[in-house]
Amino acid sequence: MINTLLIYGHALSHCALRDLMQADSTLHLADEVADINAAILKLREQRFDVVMLDMSAPGKNGLEVFCDLKQAIPHIPVLIINGSEHADRMANFTRLGCKGYLSYTTGSEQVIPAIKSIARGEPYMRAQSMPADTAVSPAPRLHERLSLRELQVFFKLVKGQSVNAVAEELSIAPGSVSVFRSKILRKMKVHNNAALIHYALTHHLIQ
Repeated sequence: MINTLLIYGHALSHCALRDLMQADSTLHLADEVADINAAILKLREQRFDVVMLDMSAPGKNGLEVFCDLKQAIPHIPVLIINGSEHADRMANFTRLGCKGYLSYTTGSEQVIPAIKSIARGEPYMRAQSMPADTAVSPAPRLHERLSLRELQVFFKLVKGQSVNAVAEELSIAPGSVSVFRSKILRKMKVHNNAALIHYALTHHLIQ
């Protein structure tokens, strides 16, 4: 029996995923949460084999949720559901430690095989790869150069949190946050937090 935690998104997607899981006797939907903090608490309290992260929730940044999840519980295999259809976006999640990825254009028949595959320790990736002669794949964005921890700090900073507030939330020293901030500014080719916020707004990474 594969114990699965679902971090759900849109209500319709939530119902569909729950029905798929409950129709397979080898899977156990052990819990469902909408909030990353609740998910981390659940993962620390009991054993799960796979986490399904549904990216369809409006107003929620899936990349930020993923970073917080993997930083808190590094070993847990994560399956992204309803991700971007572009293969390079999938590649960024893979770089950060994602084990399974299904784009929003993937058929529902892929969900159960994906869960079982990553539960066995095998990656499962499905995203649209656009032919070179018909479309140009979007270039990697600047924030896709950041490490898992740098991305986590980036999202806190662009929400207007101070260095001390970020340090307290992430349980690290303020000096470490300052070092990460310097690396982020250099990799993003900007000079201050205001420029980071402008970038995040332009690329729809924050509301």
